[in-house]
Amino acid sequence: MARVAPSIRPTETYTEPNFVRVYTGAPDAPRSARLATIEHLSYSAANSAGRAGWSCTTIVDGEAMSKEDALFIARSYAVENNVPVIYECHGE
Repeated sequence: MARVAPSIRPTETYTEPNFVRVYTGAPDAPRSARLATIEHLSYSAANSAGRAGWSCTTIVDGEAMSKEDALFIARSYAVENNVPVIYECHGE
């Protein structure tokens, strides 16, 4: 199974500096489960070294599960880590 490289999608607009993103993709075969990727993204403003940018922690990487299970894991992680927003993207 191919791994999904975490990245900030340039076509999306993020209004929060700290959030969980959930992506579930359509299954490859009609009877297989959807593949889910869950990431915790956070933005850090410039520090003393002058570096600013996004960091990404992958929580689930391309695992077979239902959309509901992926959302349950993401919401639980968000509550546990006090992350305010969950962005969802579901490929059909």
